[in-house]
Amino acid sequence: MSEIRTQSRPYAEAAFEVALADGALDAWTADFSLIELALEDQKISQLVETPSISQSEKTNIFCELFRDEVQDKFVNFLSVAGSANRLRLLTDISKNFKELVAKEKNLKNITVASSYRIDKEQLKQIEAALKKRMKAEVSIVTEIDKSLIGGLKISYDDQVIDLSIKNKLEKLKTQLRT
Repeated sequence: MSEIRTQSRPYAEAAFEVALADGALDAWTADFSLIELALEDQKISQLVETPSISQSEKTNIFCELFRDEVQDKFVNFLSVAGSANRLRLLTDISKNFKELVAKEKNLKNITVASSYRIDKEQLKQIEAALKKRMKAEVSIVTEIDKSLIGGLKISYDDQVIDLSIKNKLEKLKTQLRT
């Protein structure tokens, strides 16, 4: 896993430098999101992984698929990545790129898990509290995790704030055993 991250990082950094210089971080982020979504399609992922097609053919096909969907510089980036046999790393390159963008914009990507659907008003309150706590802009993704029983589990960077009933019950169980 770390080898893939190591291989993808220079490409993400190069893409980030170009996007930053052009003032096009949002456009490049959208282009990377499109590529990530496309790679979830079985036919496209098979194209990238198929050993019977030469790397230059894969690169040409891949670039043609997205030529009218993304910026010209992004197509050039795909061509360079493909020529270096890095098409299979595009999802990881995208993740690294988005981390660099988040850092540049002082944006924290946060996952809020709950056992129930969080309504808009609750989400606004959570967002305001997290902005204040982190002194940064936040981007929240919500998940439903029925195992939490109730409460919330907030994850960002390498931090977890577990305010779930499940966690509280586990702590109580541990205390009762001692």
